[in-house]
Amino acid sequence: MAQNVPTPYTAKVYKAVGFTQGYNFWLWLFLSLGLGGFALLRLPFLDLYGTLCGSASGGRDRATPGECFYYLQPGGRYQLGIVAHLAAVLPAALLAPAQFVPALRRRAPGLHRAGGYAATALAVAGTASVLAIVRRSQGGGIDTQSMVGLLAIMFPWALYKGVVSARNRQIEQHRVWMLRAWVYAGAIVTMRIIITISVMVLSFIGGYYYTSPCDKINYMLKGENATLARFPECASFFSGEDPDRHVAVRASVLTRDKVEVAAAVNLVFGSAGWLAIVIHAAAVEYYLHLTSTEKRTAKSAKLQQNGVNNALKAD
Repeated sequence: MAQNVPTPYTAKVYKAVGFTQGYNFWLWLFLSLGLGGFALLRLPFLDLYGTLCGSASGGRDRATPGECFYYLQPGGRYQLGIVAHLAAVLPAALLAPAQFVPALRRRAPGLHRAGGYAATALAVAGTASVLAIVRRSQGGGIDTQSMVGLLAIMFPWALYKGVVSARNRQIEQHRVWMLRAWVYAGAIVTMRIIITISVMVLSFIGGYYYTSPCDKINYMLKGENATLARFPECASFFSGEDPDRHVAVRASVLTRDKVEVAAAVNLVFGSAGWLAIVIHAAAVEYYLHLTSTEKRTAKSAKLQQNGVNNALKAD
């Protein structure tokens, strides 16, 4: 990996928090702001009725249109699942960046361990709770369910390996597995960027549709008459003949129509998640490969220098 040439000021900044290389500091800062900032901006979502599903109190929903149809079902698995998920995963994402600060690990190892166990426990709880809502979340398509399922395996497994490595005093392996875990978790941020780009592209191209359930559409349009006026195929839902009736909805964000925006987001959500996971998994392995090569090179140079010094002493 090419060595950067830091200015005295930037060197002072990254060395103050324990980093020996500038690029490591800037990468940590970039990823921390991404994951931590994402979590920080979503802390208001912990107020289910006032913010996430603000329509319940006369405001507007901050969730993807239609999602609150499930979240507002009192005592249901979706309401309990989303509340538990946000209450666990948001604090975990805020705690995680500090765990990668070298100065904290060296000067306050007890605090590092406590923060690490707290972040890990919260992350596992947040991952488990998201499985309760994935059947309906963002359309609940097989692409979305499989994507969430994969991440629900990769993330906790990497955390588990990291904890085991720490308990076995394998500090380098601990660092590697925890880095993998939280880079995997960061895919949830990247997928939002991919979703934003994807829905704009498919909306401009046009001709894309997504099947949505009539009960969810009825929630968004706020009434049987409005729903039937746009989707007469939902008549069998209202008559009780087909309670699970789905209809094709145009996927577009250009009209700013709630039903069409929901269809657009639901259509790309799963594929965006898959792509983000692949990007993050490949990126972290590439980074680990480069840094391991760099460490081997530095160790070899140090051994060579020691050999030279020993030879000079012998002379």
